[in-house]
Parts: sequence; structure tokens; C-alpha cells
Amino acid sequence: MDKTLESFLHPHRKPNVKFRLPSFDAELEMRALSIDETTQIDKEATEKSLTYTEVLNRYAVEALVVPNLHNKELLDALSEREGHKILNSYDAYKVLFSGPEAALIMSKYVDIANLDISFSEKVEEAKN
Repeated sequence: MDKTLESFLHPHRKPNVKFRLPSFDAELEMRALSIDETTQIDKEATEKSLTYTEVLNRYAVEALVVPNLHNKELLDALSEREGHKILNSYDAYKVLFSGPEAALIMSKYVDIANLDISFSEKVEEAKN
């Protein structure tokens, strides 16, 4: 097989990023999202007219490997702690992390995805 074609079969992807937040003893881990995952979030953003920050938060929720915000045991424990049902990963994210923590998590995703300010400009441009 051609070496060029071979290189596409075995890409060198960025490894997951591990980082800590001062409020938690455990290390967080984040990965890059697939095209399907970003497309689904982008579709939701268009349907719900989400802001750039809301879109980044949703990317971050899906990119988190640890904690796994889709984990039923975590959702049940958060529901019990909060006194109401936490039904999905985004709601878990909102009760688990503070605003400054979410901002740090979003910044980690921006680094992983190689996003910059031009991305937010393009999102706003696409909405108009």
C-alpha cells in the first residue's frame, strides 16, 4: 500500500488531556470529539439558538472522559444530593461544577480542539 494512504489509516491523534481542578481530589480527563458528536451538538445549537458559551459547555460535557457525566450511578447520586432528578449529562455538569470551573474545563476543550476566537465569530456568522 502507498505510504501516503497508510498514513491516513494510522493517524497520530492527540492523547487525552488530564488536568486537575482545586475543588476535586480526582484528576479530570478530556478527549477530542468525533465529527458525529460535534455535528449533533451543532445541530442542537442551531435548533435552540445556543450562545457560543453554551455550545462550548456542551462540547466540554461530551469530551469529558473522567468524570463520565453519562454514568447512571453518578446521575443517581447527583439526583439524591440535589433533591431532584438529574436526567442528563449537561444537567450533571451544571450542578457538579461552578462557573469558574466550567470556564477552565471549556478552555481545556478549546486547547484540545484547536479552537480560537475566529471559531466564535464563525458561529455567530452562521447564525445570522
